[in-house]
Amino acid sequence: MEILEVGPEEYAELVAAPYHVFASAAFNSLNADKCDEVFYLLFRDGKYRLGLIGGRRNNTFLSPFSAPFNGFSFISPRIRMLYLEGAIRALRQWAGEKGINRISLTLPPSIYEPSFISKQLNCLWRENFNIAQIDLNYAFDLESFDEGYMDNIWHNARKNLRISINSGLEFKVCESDREKKLAYDIIGKNRESRGFPLRMTWQQVSDTIRIIPADFFVVEDASGTSIASAIVFHLTQDIVQVVYWGDLNEYGKLKTMNFLSFRLFEHYSKLGLKYVDIGPSTEDSVPNFGLAEFKESIGCTIDTKYTLTCTLD
Repeated sequence: MEILEVGPEEYAELVAAPYHVFASAAFNSLNADKCDEVFYLLFRDGKYRLGLIGGRRNNTFLSPFSAPFNGFSFISPRIRMLYLEGAIRALRQWAGEKGINRISLTLPPSIYEPSFISKQLNCLWRENFNIAQIDLNYAFDLESFDEGYMDNIWHNARKNLRISINSGLEFKVCESDREKKLAYDIIGKNRESRGFPLRMTWQQVSDTIRIIPADFFVVEDASGTSIASAIVFHLTQDIVQVVYWGDLNEYGKLKTMNFLSFRLFEHYSKLGLKYVDIGPSTEDSVPNFGLAEFKESIGCTIDTKYTLTCTLD
């Protein structure tokens, strides 16, 4: 298997439709300043078979270097495991020649492309990659959103949702830039009250949504005050990911997050999507028990997200 370093334009021509947006050349080019160098790699054995984008940081090759997940991308979905094996071996040799001494790949949760992700996991394991992290990712299967939703969630979540509905809350889609900035600011206040800042500035969010389709939402109380919000990225045609959401602490008694999650599921169910990915409730494999229980209580299913690493001789 031959490996080629190309520029982002050529990569985008050959890997024209990666199976999630974090694997696109445009997204990685936007975030190129978050690593020392970005590599756009193509794998060929007579025909182009696979692509991989990663960044170099402190002699480690990272894919992703600025996203929740990435890993290999297929050019044709009917990718043989033999091609993946050859690509992994070529990657190890290429990295060694570059003076890279470690490779780290974080794969998507299986909802994004179960067969291909399983093939990657198997091939990486057999090619001497070790499992460095097993994070738990939570997503809501929109096929399960129907008139029986409230009966199927946990008792406490059902009670909280009824409180929120009876509080006269209203769910709104943000249209203007001012409304979208308001949604971001609410989340910023939520993070500040919890003692940690947002990882993305408003400018970075604005730049990213020029590449990734995104939706912004706010929840208003009965007086019309905006008290909770969400920012959601479209990662595939069928899957959206809640990148940020949160409420203002002083309105927690209204159970705004139960209301917000319910309305998000309702909104995307009506659009015919498959999943709302709410993201992990672990960091470096260590769970946030309260966050995990909340996501499970509102009906999310749990999937594993693997990080695999290889140290080169």
